[in-house]
Amino acid sequence: MFRSATMMFFIVAISATWAAPARCEAGDPPTAVRRRLAMEQAARDNPFLLLPHRPNYILPLAYGVDPNEEPFGLTPGTYDRMEMKFQVSLKVLVKEGFMGGRGNLYAAYTNRSWWQTYNAERSRPFRETNHEPELFLLYDTDWKILGMRASSVIAGISHQSNGQGGALSRSWNRLYLNLVLERGNSAFSLKPWYRIPEREKSAPDDPRGDDNPDINKYMGSAEAGFLYRKKKHSFTLMLRNNLRSDNRGAMELGWSYPLKGKMKGYLQIFEGYGESLIDYDHRMTRVGVGILLADWL
Repeated sequence: MFRSATMMFFIVAISATWAAPARCEAGDPPTAVRRRLAMEQAARDNPFLLLPHRPNYILPLAYGVDPNEEPFGLTPGTYDRMEMKFQVSLKVLVKEGFMGGRGNLYAAYTNRSWWQTYNAERSRPFRETNHEPELFLLYDTDWKILGMRASSVIAGISHQSNGQGGALSRSWNRLYLNLVLERGNSAFSLKPWYRIPEREKSAPDDPRGDDNPDINKYMGSAEAGFLYRKKKHSFTLMLRNNLRSDNRGAMELGWSYPLKGKMKGYLQIFEGYGESLIDYDHRMTRVGVGILLADWL
């Protein structure tokens, strides 16, 4: 049911994108991606200002249909299905204007947390926190592909970890490319990656070995993203390796909408594997609602 609705959203959004007039020629109104890049260009002249990297949000109400308590050795029902989820994602410009003036080097950090805010019986613990530092090169392009403009190509290296030790430790390192295409108020991205191999553990408690050798089977090797803006509303779709016959992978729908002034509401629906690292091999459905602090565009 959820996958059918998501695919319907994707088809409608793609149709809306191709129906929109192309804005790739000089002198045409700037696209949503170009407006975002222009704002970042103005903001990064301030040395005391950090730039948003991925969306920043707080979801005070995030309901998980099937919580994963197995890694913690807890009896079912120990963790509340309702918790708080939030993401903080920032970047800073390291080097600007090389590679013919089109290349910029960034360092970024993303923190995503799941907080058992309403679980007083367990002293309201943070169930899981994922950390992801990155270093990436953004190259500005003006290519045209399938009637869209390739606004940038991004190449980077990423480390993702949940900061735990022992049996709860999860981490991996990736090299990735990210191609961003735009047309009017829509954007599409395709992000393939390569996992940097780690050696096998010599024993289950070996801290230097691979904590999750089968993570690619659930997280896949690529991620596709789509964004469409209509006035002050934004609709996003993420698909991660979800067209395989074994139904592994994930999809995430997002809708941001105006509340008051510059404040935006945010609805997020996730279904599949890998919402967090501790849950990478556990299928999860989660619905969250809250406040969006910084959007993609």
